[in-house]
Amino acid sequence: MMLRYTVDPDRIAANRRRNLVHAGILIGALAALLAAVGWFIAGVVGLVWIATFAVLVLYFGPQVSQRLMLQIYSATPLDRRQVPMLYDVVNDLCERSGITAKVSLFYIPSRLMLAFTVGGRNEVSLALSDGLLRRLTGREIAGVMAHELSHVAHGDLKLMALADFITKVTRTLAFIAMLLILINLPYIAEGEVAIPWPPIALLAFAPILSLLLQLGLSRSREYDADAGAALLTGDPEGIATALQKMDAQQQRYWENVFGRQGVLNQPSILRTHPKTEERVRKLQEMAVPRDEGPDLPDDFLPDDYDEVSHTPRRRYHGFRY
Repeated sequence: MMLRYTVDPDRIAANRRRNLVHAGILIGALAALLAAVGWFIAGVVGLVWIATFAVLVLYFGPQVSQRLMLQIYSATPLDRRQVPMLYDVVNDLCERSGITAKVSLFYIPSRLMLAFTVGGRNEVSLALSDGLLRRLTGREIAGVMAHELSHVAHGDLKLMALADFITKVTRTLAFIAMLLILINLPYIAEGEVAIPWPPIALLAFAPILSLLLQLGLSRSREYDADAGAALLTGDPEGIATALQKMDAQQQRYWENVFGRQGVLNQPSILRTHPKTEERVRKLQEMAVPRDEGPDLPDDFLPDDYDEVSHTPRRRYHGFRY
């Protein structure tokens, strides 16, 4: 009998506690950085405007980003009649994770293995690519979907939207402040205007600091989503092998585009996702051997969906898929 794996609940809980603390620290640092920039430029009024915009973005942003992301990747809806088994898996995962929002599946016509989740409080869209549905096993597809739905269950969509808002506003305010300083440079040179250099230094480095904090938050949420997916499926091995296959395809793609010399080992601090090797290692730490595992079909796509033959290409919006 094939050896399968389940999860160690203690390691799952420890991983989640660590990531929650990490996320809280990073969000706090992002908010403090933005507040300092806003206070320097406009005082209390600046803080009030920033808070107002943040509420509006978090309320209306998910609906706008949902439509935009699906259009960017040319995603089309998959209804239950086309992929009943996929919807059965999704419904089971939603029930286990406590997700009450309606989850709709979308098909991305791409050979690359892609998956993402967008949406708001009442409706969530889970998009899966042709390459992912054809080249991963049923266990691996279930693991990928569990990972994406873990982001929803953990509130990561709102959390990352907030982090992205803070980063963009920080960058915009810093640019405006530097532009005002440049305009007033003649008065500064004549000594008519005194410049407080510590706040200027903060404005100069605020955008890059905010971006690094956002990237760190993204990496921590990926670890938590991996752990959540392992808990939902009881199959960390399936998630780990899916990550390895997706990473291998991505490496081959960039080698074809730029050649082997063009594929650089990106520093961890500049990555949105942790290194695949590190994610697999953490999943293996959670795994506990067992004799039986989930048995799922490997072909979820309906027969009338032909395999995508064209290679990923650049479109007018600048994305490759």
